[in-house]
Amino acid sequence: MSDMTEISIHEAERLERKGRRFVAGAVLAAVGVIASAWLGLLTFLGSNSAWGTIEDLRDEWIPDVSALTLDLPEVSRLSEVYTADGVLLGKLTERNSQPLPLDEIPNLVIGAVLSAEDADFMEHGGIDYQAVAAALLHDLGGGPTIGGSTLTQQVVKQNFIGSEPTLQRKVAEAAIAIELERRFTKEQIMEFYLNSVYFGSNAYGVNAAAEEYFGKSLDELTIAEAAAIPVPIRNPSLYDLRRGSEVTVRARDAVIDQMVEEGYITAAEGEEAKAEPIETVPHREFQELAPQVLIAAKEAVLNDPQYGLGSTYLQRKRALFGCPADATDCEGGGGLRVFTTVDYGLQQEAQTLLQGWFPPGEEGPTGAIAMVDNRTGATVVMASGLEFGDDIEAGQRLYDLATKGRRNPGSSFKPFGLVAALENGITLGSYWDDETPQTIDYGGIEPWECANAGTNEPGIRTLEAALISSTNTVFCQLSVEVGPDRIVEVAHRMGIRSPLGAVPAIVLGAQAVSPLEMAAAYSTLANYGRRVDNYLIERIEDADGNVIYQHRVERTPVLDEALAAAVVNTMEQVISSGTGGAAWLDRPVAGKTGTHENYTDVWFVGFIPQYTSSVWVGFPDSQVEMRNITINGVFHSRAFGGSVAAPIWQDFMNIVVDGLPEQDFPPDPEGTALYYQTPREEIPDVIGEDVEDAEEELRKAGFEPEVEYVNSDEPEDVVVAMDPEPGGRERQGTTVKLEVSNGRSPSTVLPDLVGLTRAQVNATLTALRDSTGIEFTWTFRERAMPRPELDDRVEAQWPLAGDPITKDTVVIVRILVYEPSG
Repeated sequence: MSDMTEISIHEAERLERKGRRFVAGAVLAAVGVIASAWLGLLTFLGSNSAWGTIEDLRDEWIPDVSALTLDLPEVSRLSEVYTADGVLLGKLTERNSQPLPLDEIPNLVIGAVLSAEDADFMEHGGIDYQAVAAALLHDLGGGPTIGGSTLTQQVVKQNFIGSEPTLQRKVAEAAIAIELERRFTKEQIMEFYLNSVYFGSNAYGVNAAAEEYFGKSLDELTIAEAAAIPVPIRNPSLYDLRRGSEVTVRARDAVIDQMVEEGYITAAEGEEAKAEPIETVPHREFQELAPQVLIAAKEAVLNDPQYGLGSTYLQRKRALFGCPADATDCEGGGGLRVFTTVDYGLQQEAQTLLQGWFPPGEEGPTGAIAMVDNRTGATVVMASGLEFGDDIEAGQRLYDLATKGRRNPGSSFKPFGLVAALENGITLGSYWDDETPQTIDYGGIEPWECANAGTNEPGIRTLEAALISSTNTVFCQLSVEVGPDRIVEVAHRMGIRSPLGAVPAIVLGAQAVSPLEMAAAYSTLANYGRRVDNYLIERIEDADGNVIYQHRVERTPVLDEALAAAVVNTMEQVISSGTGGAAWLDRPVAGKTGTHENYTDVWFVGFIPQYTSSVWVGFPDSQVEMRNITINGVFHSRAFGGSVAAPIWQDFMNIVVDGLPEQDFPPDPEGTALYYQTPREEIPDVIGEDVEDAEEELRKAGFEPEVEYVNSDEPEDVVVAMDPEPGGRERQGTTVKLEVSNGRSPSTVLPDLVGLTRAQVNATLTALRDSTGIEFTWTFRERAMPRPELDDRVEAQWPLAGDPITKDTVVIVRILVYEPSG
């Protein structure tokens, strides 16, 4: 008996080890596919080294799946999400979910979903090696996450490990998918997927989708309708069945063709089905409000341990959603009440406003609005003009443009450059060359070509004026002088969370950020340099009303208060006299416009003392130039932040301030004036330079050149004199007068010499030559005459009196000489 017991124990241990080795081996097989594409990486490493690498990879990256609880979830109690104004947004579970046993789901529907999502589902072991290898190779190359998920992997991603786009998570996903297929039958996994996957319009599962879109039960669907059902899975907003757009019809027809290829329907049935239009029934409202807020709250709680619901994703998921019904060792779970910071009334106002500007269903740009409370950092609004949806393949929510729609902010990023400049001793009163375009050598492979949005005559302007008028060429120079790494550091310190590349064009918004983080970072300025971290979850209560999490507001000084005040003062002028006039409110307001290159993204980010809001406008799926476009009934040859985003901001903020007490920004703190001083600079010596080079050199030093052309022996366009003289230190902005050669010799007027004596002529012309510096010459010609009283007197001159003479002139003086007659 003891022998048999010993054998049983050893057998159990062997099976456990075998199980993990099986999973590890399967995943490493995918890695092996990659390695084979890496020019014989294993050969290069050597067999022992390569085996050690694989062993290390298995131990570090491949989870011990035998220790994981991989139950296909059935929640026991539902957690609820509320807004700050007490509105129940919904329950954190699959909504409009009408699950059916697999044997009650028609083969036609099963075939349609498998044809669209995972045609080889019944054959593979949980992962598609080639697809995973391609995805991993793409990830390693630094690109965005791409597809490669089987149906089983989609289940894993949605329910067990989240969607963090990392290589290690992808390997873990594959390992868990293999283990999931070891624990459950294909039929069980398929049943769970068909009953839980999101189809858009609040429909979870095929049964709910059939009712939502076609008002039918599954067994009533036509082939065309069954093929249309899975189309929205990848992107419910893009493939909205109710719009019936050409792209949606093409996707539906592709599913039909795949169903024919897989043998679910005949070719004739397929052709007949493709001839049918997509005809849906109207949407019926369900009790789900502001889905992007609801899902953002869920993701915040699931992805962050700070809320006290567990240190791992699975622990937090169980605390939020409850225990699976078949987990006998688990009690309770779920039943939480999650309170967000969002104001539902303002959220709906923002949503309505955006959909008024950008009607849903129209091809064109859309917008997003994000607002934070300056006092607390709370997210008050996170609205976008598109319906919210899922992208199962990418594992992320789509069109939450306010929080995840990372786009280039254009010139709305300039305030971060301004802050970096002020911190490094450059003042608002400093003067800069504003000529456009400019070629700036910053040490890169190629010089940087920088230009302003419009045209302007070459000149200088203060840094303050450059922000107000959004002068690109000034901020390009500033970025190089300050250093882009310092601008990145300032942006992160103020509240930007996205990764930023330290490139000179960062100051012009060359790096992508979201509307919410722009609002959060600008609120640091509104708070005069105190950062209040942005957040969404206010508190969490358990089922008995006990508070298990309460957000605590912390204010961190990150900027000098006087510096921030100077920046706010300048940004107020952006609205009063600069590019942001369309954002004017009848109260104190400051902000900045932004227009990305080629007019693909336009922004306005602004604040009143209480709130900071940002508005982004652009195309949702890609960066498309907004030229010759009509928005909200107004034609725009080119879309700018000041002409499109700022008016939306004004419309929204007029709603926000209705009934809100007016506040002013605080008085300037002591020391604010220091940031306005105009520095003194040494006047460069440009004498002898070409006039264009001289003007540019003076403008680069912050001086205004004023040119006067004069006669000179120097070549044309060469500077021959300047006032003030070079070498002195003057305030920037001082006008420096330049005398520039016109290529003509200097001249003077010849005086009247007739009647003078020879000595008088010599004295007069010598004095004239000395006083003018014109080295002309003269000569005497004598004429005899019999009258002694006229002896030694000038009779005539050439040139005549009053004529101009130059250095090349020879003055001829005819003088009389007495000779007696006879």
